[in-house]
Amino acid sequence: MVKTTNFDYIIVGAGSAGCVLANRLSEDTSKSICLLEAGPPDRSLFVHVPLGVIRMPYHKTLNWRFLSKPQETMNGRPIYIPRGKTLGGTSSVNAMVYMRGNTLDYDDWAADGNEGWSWNDVKPYFIKAEHNEQFGENEHHGSGGPLNVTFPNETSPLERDFVEAAGSLQHPHNPDFNGNSQDGVGQHQVTQKNGRRWSTAMAYLKPAKNRHNLTVMTNSPVSKVIVKNSRAIGVELPGNNILTANTEIVLSAGSILSPKILMLSGIGDIEELKTHGIEAIHSLPGVGKNLQDHAATSIMLKTKSRTPWGFSWPKLPKYSLDLFRYILFRKGVFASHLVESGGFMRTEPNLDRPDIQLVFIPGHRAPPPKQLEVGHGYSMVAVLLRPKSRGSVTLASANPEDTPVIDHRFYEAEEDLEVILKGLKEIRRIVHADTFTKYQPTETIPGKNVQTDGELKNYIRQYGATIFHPVGTCKMGDDSQAVVDKRLRVRGIYGLRVVDASIMPTIVGGNTNAPSIMIGEKASDLIKEDNR
Repeated sequence: MVKTTNFDYIIVGAGSAGCVLANRLSEDTSKSICLLEAGPPDRSLFVHVPLGVIRMPYHKTLNWRFLSKPQETMNGRPIYIPRGKTLGGTSSVNAMVYMRGNTLDYDDWAADGNEGWSWNDVKPYFIKAEHNEQFGENEHHGSGGPLNVTFPNETSPLERDFVEAAGSLQHPHNPDFNGNSQDGVGQHQVTQKNGRRWSTAMAYLKPAKNRHNLTVMTNSPVSKVIVKNSRAIGVELPGNNILTANTEIVLSAGSILSPKILMLSGIGDIEELKTHGIEAIHSLPGVGKNLQDHAATSIMLKTKSRTPWGFSWPKLPKYSLDLFRYILFRKGVFASHLVESGGFMRTEPNLDRPDIQLVFIPGHRAPPPKQLEVGHGYSMVAVLLRPKSRGSVTLASANPEDTPVIDHRFYEAEEDLEVILKGLKEIRRIVHADTFTKYQPTETIPGKNVQTDGELKNYIRQYGATIFHPVGTCKMGDDSQAVVDKRLRVRGIYGLRVVDASIMPTIVGGNTNAPSIMIGEKASDLIKEDNR
């Protein structure tokens, strides 16, 4: 425990948004900031070497490794949900893809009563955060920001094959998914610098760590927020250790843990809190509701060719050489994040924006339930961008150490299943395009015997997963289910905000790390404005 127990601001969670807040709020040297992280420091090489992304979703120390409750709509299976548990949060364990989402997503937020969150309002914060190595400073991108954005140092030859194959099926090439349009296929931009992961811990926290007014505490999970007379005054850590805040407490623990902390603090649905013997101090029935995530389904192929990435004894000398290439030049397979390319498509021509994301993986993936298998191959993922189904995060008990109950309720809305079925059929067309025949592929999952709509739907239910983008459980708005207002203040509680992906009213059409960083940047300005 640190000597000082009183601060101006306490930030709970050193993740994609929390590290941004710590940096920006500590710019004012007259304010003291404490950043609390439940996990350890981010020293592991698996964090910083891009290929470590293979290990990070299952890392026992640096990942929360949540499991949902068994999903009735997915043949009774629980769904695995990795979340970062280290400095940088999920920006330290994700696949490093930099994607802002569709501009119309943010206009929808504003139209739903969240003034100040339209695309024109949030775009400056994306640009402020960014230092784009390729595009520099232009209409869409920034230069000089803390977050390094670039194209990967190393790409597989299959990346070009994917773009060619998709192009042969009328998917246009898109050189910048964060530019004029999302539609089409191309290479992903990534949060890397000099061939290393560039998490928010590296981008925002490391430059600020020596500021005298910033205290960073790792291995410090928060049990609850202490509220007195409708004002948040402190946080409780294990062992009844208390830290107090003069000005504000900010929850940036993510879409699973921010609502959990609120509920443990007595803020949420009163009847649900009563079932766990928790004294309700403020009724906010929307806490933990409105869970949204990007459901996903895959096509996997094994190849006779050893050109696609994978493991085999004849390739061992090359990978040994690649290790030295990475150490010396930041090149080779260790510089790859394995999801180099992808795209966006509309399943119906009358849609105003894409509803399916495409992710191409130029390496072998073991068919479930295996996690590792000898061989070479490639695969592709179809991602449902705009789910109609809504889930929840609820408490399992009043014990802060217990994992909350996560219930996605994927495909409860039949429309979601119909849309992702169309996506599955399209990625199947792409991976079997003539461009790939030189690799002599054989489809392993779902396999050539799975062809009818009914068979494919059952495959989706049996093998489908999520692409790990939970949002919405502390939604922003002014309706009865809203948890925070448009300035991210918890409704009815003074001195308490939520700043992370949980505030999204609706999920964005793309990866959620960049939007979470934007939320951190914008919230920093809101907090400064409200406390002048």
